[in-house]
Amino acid sequence: MAEYTVMSYNIEHMNRMFQNNVIKPEEEARAQKIASVIREINPHVLGICEAANAPAEHSFFIENYLPGYQLACGVSRGGQNLVFYYREPFRLVAVDDAFSFYEPWEADIENDGLKEVHKWERKPLEAVFEIGAGGQRIRLIMVHAKSKGVFSVVDIYNFQKISLANRKRLLGQAIKLKERLDQLTSEPDPVPVMVMGDMNDGPGMDPFEMMVGRSFVETVMGSVYDPGRIFHNTLWWMSKDPALKKKLWTVDFPDPIVKHPMGYRHRVWLDHILVSQDMLQPDSSVRYVTNSGMIASGRRDAWKASDHFAVYCGIEAD
Repeated sequence: MAEYTVMSYNIEHMNRMFQNNVIKPEEEARAQKIASVIREINPHVLGICEAANAPAEHSFFIENYLPGYQLACGVSRGGQNLVFYYREPFRLVAVDDAFSFYEPWEADIENDGLKEVHKWERKPLEAVFEIGAGGQRIRLIMVHAKSKGVFSVVDIYNFQKISLANRKRLLGQAIKLKERLDQLTSEPDPVPVMVMGDMNDGPGMDPFEMMVGRSFVETVMGSVYDPGRIFHNTLWWMSKDPALKKKLWTVDFPDPIVKHPMGYRHRVWLDHILVSQDMLQPDSSVRYVTNSGMIASGRRDAWKASDHFAVYCGIEAD
């Protein structure tokens, strides 16, 4: 059996690094740091959030900073695009074949009998790969969920109101994504599925999620009352190790309300990789390598490359 690495990376405003499809001179140092973070892990498949918009921009970046990779992209998601880079022996079978599933929909989030219209700011990107010509197949779903952040100048009351609205939008997206995952895992001969990206949510519920009653990550992972369709979080094991638990965060930011006199910042775990239940079984065609989920190095270059740390895990296939 052979082992492969899958990585998810939010590259902050990658789209702004280009002009006329090439890296701006003032962004060349940052591009080198981004490539360094990626090369250190050397993934076979890399999912990028906040990716550049044009295929020509990715072609330039790959040719000059990450030779050996190929691009898998579907319909552009705009200034914060979603794409995959992949290399041998992975081969692209299909991309964006579920694009229409993520069109605006109606859902009753508050169970009050009233349905609201929901949409994705960036529709998830799905791609099916085979590992080697005619080899085992796996479906990867790249997600960049609604941000919880409040980016306008508001008073406390409006901050709370917008924050609550953002949690409802996140929950609507989580329910839609879980519907898709249930659909995929219920097929007669399901292909293993990995869901990854910047989910803008961590474990547990913040005060506004408590008001809604559910959170994004736990909703997508699934219910204990339907254990066969629970998705496994590949980084959870880090929380069981006291030393690793302190490193279990992928982004930090200042308090939106109060500036701490010591400059302390919130450190949160927003970037995840989830795997379908079948990938935990020893007889599965493609398997998750136990306790291989990790956060990429937090060295100085990584801080300057993006505002998120990358996450990755190992998989194996016969």
